Order: sequence, then C-alpha cells, then structure tokens
Amino acid sequence: MIQRIQTLFLGLLALVMTLNLFSTVWRAETADKSLLLTPFFLFEKTMDGEYHHQVIYIALLIILIIGLSIFSISRFKNRSLQLKLGLANSVLLVLVVVAYYVVIGKGKTMIAQDAAAHFDPGFYLPLIAIVFNFLANFFIKKDDKLVKSVDRLR
Repeated sequence: MIQRIQTLFLGLLALVMTLNLFSTVWRAETADKSLLLTPFFLFEKTMDGEYHHQVIYIALLIILIIGLSIFSISRFKNRSLQLKLGLANSVLLVLVVVAYYVVIGKGKTMIAQDAAAHFDPGFYLPLIAIVFNFLANFFIKKDDKLVKSVDRLR
C-alpha cells in the first residue's frame, strides 16, 4: 500500500538526495585560491581565472539513487524487489560518500595546508539519506514478516 511508513522514508530519501544534487558539499579558501565542491563540479578559483574539474559521476549516482527510490515506492506490492532496490540504494549511497571523500582529498592536495576548509550541508545529506534508507528497509522487512505470518495462519 502506498500509505505505509516505508513510503514516507523512501520519499524523504528522494527529497534529501534531490536537495543534495543542488547544494554545495565542501569549500576551502586561502588568500589567493578557493575551491568549491558540488555534485557536478569542483570549482577552482585562482588569480589566473576559474577552472572546473568535472565530477559528474557523483551527480549521476545521486540521480540514480533518486530514481531507484521513486521506483521502489511504485513497487509496493513486491516487497522482495523493494528490499533488493533498498540494498542497491545503500550501495550507491555509500559510493556517493566515498566519492565525496576522494574528491575532497584531491581538493586538499590542490590548496595550501593552512586553508580554511569546511563541510557544507551537502556533505551531510547522504548520511541522512542512509538513515532514511535503513529505516525504509527495516519497515519493508517488518511488513514482509507480517504478511508471511498471516499467510501461515490461513
């Protein structure tokens, strides 16, 4: 059924990842150079000009996560498929977090050690999405156990 609690968590997962797609993840600044990471680009601004290093694969992973979440909501009658889609979403979410760490590591090598760097909200959104995905999978499993227990009584 569409009104189940796991639908809410999957919807929140899609919403959070949509917000992540349009938010900044990390920034670092010195007097002569600044870096800004988004899911699409690592922007490098120097005295010489601006450079865009593409990290489009992160945005593609996020779009895939959003699509899987919405598709999983539409598959409410097939709980085993929903569980598999939830597992795939978990793997993709971990890949997004790892990709962020790799790109941030690359960014740290591009700027001086004394740079003022901080994480923006876009860095924490995949972590929140992991929690929503875990909760959705938990309630899908719980629902599946309930249906199987009722089938045994028939």
